[in-house]
Amino acid sequence: MSTFLLVHGAFRGGWSWARVRPLLVAAGHDVLAPSLAGCGERSAYADRVTGLATWVDELAGLLHHEDLHDVVAVGHSQGGIVTTALAAHVPERIGHLVYLDAPAPLPGERAVDLGASGFELPARDTLVPPRPLEAVGDLDDATAAWLNARLTATPFAPSLDPMPAGGESVARTYSFCGLTPPGYPSGTTRDRLDAEGKAYAVLDAGHDAPLTAPGLVADLLLNVLVGARP
Repeated sequence: MSTFLLVHGAFRGGWSWARVRPLLVAAGHDVLAPSLAGCGERSAYADRVTGLATWVDELAGLLHHEDLHDVVAVGHSQGGIVTTALAAHVPERIGHLVYLDAPAPLPGERAVDLGASGFELPARDTLVPPRPLEAVGDLDDATAAWLNARLTATPFAPSLDPMPAGGESVARTYSFCGLTPPGYPSGTTRDRLDAEGKAYAVLDAGHDAPLTAPGLVADLLLNVLVGARP
């Protein structure tokens, strides 16, 4: 049995993994899919998020109190920023990092360095409101409506903090969603992998693959475990 730590992206919460969790549990694994402070059902605590360390510290505390090691930490979208920093903070507890349509910042980089440039950054204490999602690609009307009913503003402060060094020895798997529009921060990481000739998976799904293609996401994660076996 392995333990998966599923970390959601911006404007979302642990609920965004609702269709992936049961598939991993059915395969015999333990799954944690917490909502980060200020997100999902914890949106009332957004004022407590002073930076990236807020999210990293709470996840590190979760792993400590659950006494977990060799965890497969999966970051979707902005969640990749958080899992990368978590591996730098407690590398002894992370067995594998999986990036799902997520940026993988280098030490010293900030999340805002990986997206679009040329605009004035909002204040550190800004709560960025979500934009309603439209039913396009593999996102059907029902799922789009379900998503829109749960999206919450996301704290901006973590996007301004540089990535700490550390955790470079943790194994990593990269995957991207083939239907994600250009301009997402994950594109920066994909371009770097292409330049370096490194392999990655491409899912035939949109950016919200955990909800639109949960089977593909679960298969990806289970295959990570197979590849990690000696």
